[in-house]
Amino acid sequence: MEDAIVVGAGQAGLGVSRVLVQRGVPHVVLERGRVGETWRTQRWDSFALNTPNWLNRMPGDEEDVEPRDGFIGLRPWIERMDAYAATHALPVRTGSDVTRVERHGDGTFSVQVRTGHATHETLRARSVVVASGIQRVSRVPRIARSLPLLETLSIHTAHYTSPGQLPPGGVLVVGSGQSGTQIAEELVRAGRTVHLSASRVARVRRRYRGRDILEWLASDGFFEQRAEQLPDPSMSRAAQPITSGLGRYGHTISLQWLESLGVHLCGRLRDVSGGHIAFEDDLAASIRFGDASSAAVNAQVAAMIADRDLDASLPPLEPDPADEPHPAPDAVHSPPSLDLDAAGIGTVIWSTGFGGRFDYLEPDVLDERGTPRHDGVRTDVPGLYVIGFPWLTCRKSGLVSGILDDARLVADALTGHLVA
Repeated sequence: MEDAIVVGAGQAGLGVSRVLVQRGVPHVVLERGRVGETWRTQRWDSFALNTPNWLNRMPGDEEDVEPRDGFIGLRPWIERMDAYAATHALPVRTGSDVTRVERHGDGTFSVQVRTGHATHETLRARSVVVASGIQRVSRVPRIARSLPLLETLSIHTAHYTSPGQLPPGGVLVVGSGQSGTQIAEELVRAGRTVHLSASRVARVRRRYRGRDILEWLASDGFFEQRAEQLPDPSMSRAAQPITSGLGRYGHTISLQWLESLGVHLCGRLRDVSGGHIAFEDDLAASIRFGDASSAAVNAQVAAMIADRDLDASLPPLEPDPADEPHPAPDAVHSPPSLDLDAAGIGTVIWSTGFGGRFDYLEPDVLDERGTPRHDGVRTDVPGLYVIGFPWLTCRKSGLVSGILDDARLVADALTGHLVA
């Protein structure tokens, strides 16, 4: 019997395993595919992390990846996770898909594992850590079923790899979060005709007076903020602000900047009827929301600089056309509809988010959204813990950098449970 079983070998599972190894806790990490499987199979080729390298340190990392303020691409990031598991001799079992976790009356757990097409085994453990991620299952709205699939390729961002993968013709990208805007940019730069169905998503300027905007925010305690400290708790469920990690210092993205590149902006998708797409006339509101969110962060950083008397020691504000507010957002209107055939659209990409898959847990552990109920890293069940969720303990919990503190909390709770 293991003292602990960790489900998932992404950054969260690897980080917990590293801390458990340091504390001498016998355990095994079970991964359905390879280390970082979701990163390998659900990201496009040119993907880069949106957080600078100094924000991507894992438990046990003693130095930042250089350049400190640079951004790591997908393949180097996967290689880094492989090296992390190997260097620290983490007990990872790949090709081990957890299909069921059950708790017994004596407080131990049985974990059913599928290791092949028809091969199953059951492991026993005194505790279980759920680190299987919240970006494992593609979310595609039911309305997508109304598309004429014989004429139009319909895929989720999880299955997009590059412009060359797509059939000839234009592309409609549905969703203007980080993935949707970055893919729209890549496609229009590749010479594709791109339509982007946008919604209200915040955006941030990438750099402010010589530093990444996230470095300024981090120094003000931004990432330590807890959900209950937000003006509105629902803000914790909002999409991540639009930005990009491509380029030496990354770059800013805004809807109006994408339009200047040639992207055709549309409002939120309202209806699909055959090959006809109907949009809401809310494009102006989405542009205003993005501009207002960036302006608010810029003002926060400017006030921080003034309070710390740093103005004279910093370079001037960098020109950034993508951060310029729209001069007349109220004059912007979405086309009411789009005829896919007439517009030459060959592909619709659904950038509509991901969800976790926790059906291997007992139903009474899950909330109405199918996610484990938890208070911080602890669930309702003694010995069952979670990690890697956004806002698990604070804002940074969903980031790589959040694994360091949350892994320690899991290890503290787990080792306390083992000796109880």
